[in-house]
Amino acid sequence: MSLNWDQQYQTEVTPWDKGAPAPPLLEWIESHPGQLQGRVFVPGCGLGHDVRAIASCPRVASVTGFDLSPRAIELARAFPAAGRETYETGDLFALGLPHLGAYDWVWEHTCFCAIDPARRAAYAEAMHSALVPGGFLLGVFYLDPYDDDHRPGGGPPHGSTTEGLLECFTASGQFSLMDNYLPSRAYPGREGLERVLLLVRN
Repeated sequence: MSLNWDQQYQTEVTPWDKGAPAPPLLEWIESHPGQLQGRVFVPGCGLGHDVRAIASCPRVASVTGFDLSPRAIELARAFPAAGRETYETGDLFALGLPHLGAYDWVWEHTCFCAIDPARRAAYAEAMHSALVPGGFLLGVFYLDPYDDDHRPGGGPPHGSTTEGLLECFTASGQFSLMDNYLPSRAYPGREGLERVLLLVRN
């Protein structure tokens, strides 16, 4: 199943949007003061709640929120600026030259689980291409988004395993794992269902 993401935003059917930054992101920022810095890329940014949280960090030079949906980007731009953030519409799998080797950090949240699992290797390649050598990919990954009405194969969102994530990002040698843990904060209903990974681009 694939969704027309722009239509979802046009019709305001966006259950993934919680109206606030991801709790694991805020937890990580608080426990690693000053570590998030330089130029940051946020794929699948939606309305930009995470973008603005990152832009508020004192050592962040710029944040680029990137989304396939023009309506999502329009709505994100309507929020008051928190720092040096910008928003752009585009295809994550066809990043233009200005995005290649352009970022010190990538923040991943709900983009990976939204794409077809068959494209996950291409996602890892895209993130690798966006980062500078030695840049970091920090993300919270939704391992188990399933319930009585939503089973494996019926996404998005699509679930994953910690082992599958490590296979996707590290088996090719594109990234090395720096940290891997269960966040202690989550949106209501996601407690214990997510995993935070910190990876460094080789």
